[in-house]
Amino acid sequence: MKLVIYVNENFEEEKALFDLEKKEVLLQGDYYHDKIDAKIEGYLLALDIDSDDIAHEEVDSSHEHFKLLDFYE
Repeated sequence: MKLVIYVNENFEEEKALFDLEKKEVLLQGDYYHDKIDAKIEGYLLALDIDSDDIAHEEVDSSHEHFKLLDFYE
């Protein structure tokens, strides 16, 4: 499983945990409504993965996975 945390460049509180191998969104949301940081941290903890070991990448609407992420433009 190869994971990345995508951060919306236009709305940095919006994030998604994405599986690059399956091209699948595992978790998506924003801090205010979804407490997405805690959800991602919990998901990674359950997999025994340190969140510091996961790449964080800012994405905008030109990114190949942007539409899959259902991020706010």
